[in-house]
Parts: sequence; structure tokens; C-alpha cells
Amino acid sequence: MAEIQDRALLVRRIPYGDTSLICHFITEHHGRIALMARGARRPKSAFRASLEPLYELQIGWRPGRTGMGTLTDVNRGAALLQPAQMLGGQELIAIASRLFQEGDSHGYEELHSALQLLAVSSQQPLLVAVWKLLEQTGWLGDMSCCWHCGTEENGSMFWKQGHLLCGACGQGMEISAGLRKTVAALMHGERVMLSEANAGRWREMIRLILQQHGIKATDSFKV
Repeated sequence: MAEIQDRALLVRRIPYGDTSLICHFITEHHGRIALMARGARRPKSAFRASLEPLYELQIGWRPGRTGMGTLTDVNRGAALLQPAQMLGGQELIAIASRLFQEGDSHGYEELHSALQLLAVSSQQPLLVAVWKLLEQTGWLGDMSCCWHCGTEENGSMFWKQGHLLCGACGQGMEISAGLRKTVAALMHGERVMLSEANAGRWREMIRLILQQHGIKATDSFKV
């Protein structure tokens, strides 16, 4: 079969046999795919230095006739993050790996834009980036109104089972109007102050929405 080329982000590597890797990529035009990188763990493998997460990749592969395809080429481009940001990037990749499953036709633009936001955000960059990722998947609604009945609220609302609710629709963790406005401002790149208490509440909101969709929280969101 003819070789396919695409831009990609590496989200997972699994050792296979003594020398190979099964690599999961989220690609620009082919969604998430799993490919066999034969001999990638050998010291002199051409893949060894290129198969790294958090880099722009251009990959080539041959589709399998009945199963997994075979990686044939990898060109590593620029790093997406600075060294100090890599830990946050790894957590974002871990969430995206659970969010976009093999066969999904999308995910590249969502993950790429979230990584870009992680790179430039000056306050709570991981929270901002993960929130962006969840927003792009359609799991978040308008923070000014109840996601159940649509009623706009100027005061406090409640977070229950990963949803923002007015008092008439449910009770849960209280979410102040100030926190909602601050989150919206941070998502637009504005410089605003976020207290430690509100940062903890926002972190818990993310943990609960991930839990609601069956995604295990990464270390930064565990309580």
C-alpha cells in the first residue's frame, strides 16, 4: 500500500517485544492512529531520537492490510513548550490520550491549540490549557447561565456532576460570579488575579468533569 504522510502529535508509546514500540499519534487529517515502530528501541534506530511527545512531528506510515499500520518515517520539528513547561504538557497529553480514542477523526487541532495556550499563559497555564481542551470537545457551556435551563445568573451558581447549574436546577459546589468572570478573563488572555481558593475550586471543577466522563484525573487534579 502507498505510504501516507501527515502532521502528528505523539500521545503514547508502548514497548513491544525487545526492540519495537507501539506508538499512538493524533494526526491532523487522520485522527488518532496506532502504528508499529519496528526497531525503534534499538540504539541506532532512526526513530529513537524523533519519537518524543510535545514536538511537532511529520510522520509517514503504511496502513496494515487487516490491522495496525507500520511507521516508516518521522521528522521531528520544533518543541511546542519550554523545558519548564514540559511537566504540564505531559499532563495535558495524558488527558488528551484518554479523551481522543483510536479511530476518532479529530483531536489534533484541539490538542495543538491547548498546548499553545499552555505555552503562553502566565497564570495557571495548566488549568487554562485543560479548560480549553474540554471547551473544544463540547463538554463546557456558557459560564454565565445554567446549562440545564439556560437561566442567566449574576450571583453564585453550583457545579454538580460536571455541569454548571442555577439553584433551581441543582445544588453542588458553589461557584461564585467572581470565579466565573475570572475564568472567562483568563481564557481570553487577560491579566486578572486568581486567588488560591478559587484556583483550587477551578481545579476541582476540572477533576469532576473528567470524572463524569470516565477520565482519571492526572496528578495536578487529584484531591
